[in-house]
Amino acid sequence: MKHALAALSLAALAAAAPPAAAEPLKYTWRGAGDNVPGSSKCGGYMMTIEAFAENGKVWGQWQQAGRVVRPFEFPLGPDGSFKGTVDLQASIMNVSGQITADFARFDMKGYCKFGGTMKKE
Repeated sequence: MKHALAALSLAALAAAAPPAAAEPLKYTWRGAGDNVPGSSKCGGYMMTIEAFAENGKVWGQWQQAGRVVRPFEFPLGPDGSFKGTVDLQASIMNVSGQITADFARFDMKGYCKFGGTMKKE
């Protein structure tokens, strides 16, 4: 009888458990940079950007091929927009964009311009 009660209690707990949390939105962008005034090599710099969105924030990382991974995190506005800066020590990257359930755009400008419309993963 004890085993039947324990099995019944476990089944009731499992049925009452909240559903698994949804995965955060994930978007990626890969491409070459665009030149800014004073630069001429940006078209040869390849960048990968990964962005996640959940609970009012966007976070992720970018990596220029052959360089270190750079993390970022920004609060999301009511329309999914975000904006901020990332200090690279040698320069500053100005970041802006928008991320929603159906669309994401990520733009960075500093020593080069990188970004654009992102692909949903």
